[in-house]
Amino acid sequence: MSIVRTLRILASQRPSAPSRSVAAPTRVTRARPGRVPVTWIDQDLAATGTIVHLHGGAYVSGEQKAHWSWLEEVGRRAGAATAMIHYRLAPKHPFPTAVEDVLAALDGMGEASLLRPGRWVLSGDSAGGGLALAVAQSLAQGHADSPALLMLESPWTDLPARRDGEDELRRAAARLYAGGVPSQDPRLSPIHGDLATLPPVHLVAGVEDELLSDSRRLHAGLLEAGTDVEYVEIPGQGHTVAVTGEGPDAQAARRTQIEAARRVLTLRANA
Repeated sequence: MSIVRTLRILASQRPSAPSRSVAAPTRVTRARPGRVPVTWIDQDLAATGTIVHLHGGAYVSGEQKAHWSWLEEVGRRAGAATAMIHYRLAPKHPFPTAVEDVLAALDGMGEASLLRPGRWVLSGDSAGGGLALAVAQSLAQGHADSPALLMLESPWTDLPARRDGEDELRRAAARLYAGGVPSQDPRLSPIHGDLATLPPVHLVAGVEDELLSDSRRLHAGLLEAGTDVEYVEIPGQGHTVAVTGEGPDAQAARRTQIEAARRVLTLRANA
């Protein structure tokens, strides 16, 4: 099967929901703010704090079971509501659809008073981390209220960069997502965008992560820009260790994220 055909099959996924083993159906709701599907866990906690997540998947694949397990645990232990935005995927919906979908969903959630100033976190892993960074840069330009924290894991922030060990699937996905837009455009590769006007950033990467160079470059750029950043590298671990990893290292990475969310939202931890 060709790489392009494989990516098109991945992109055919429909928005999912957490399984019963992850969250009881009574805790899960689906809404369409800004006409974009959003799945909530514990939406009733939105008045006190919300973590909005953008999943990884190279812009061509939807959220996986690991995303739901991670999101449920982080939200529950932080004492916050959580929301997964189901942005549309390439190649059927190339850039800027994903950015526009997320901004529309955030606008709708804000209008419904589900995102309150200073009471929400924007998070993303892998491609979702790059998307979250691009969205946060847009929000900082006055589009709407910015999050209290930008929480990123293994963010894909530079589409055209060549990295050791990077597979052809990722490079093909980058071409499909970018469409006819130069991939150096900061809206596609936000490492090249404004890093000085962002909210505080919490950044996690594994030392064996194929996107480690993106995280290290972003960390250095944030420091140079004077942006408040907490950077965590997990030795011996790879891509999205907190979301997809297992064992003590994955839990250690998650704890840093939970503590970061609690600090900015001033919430109590749950078991």
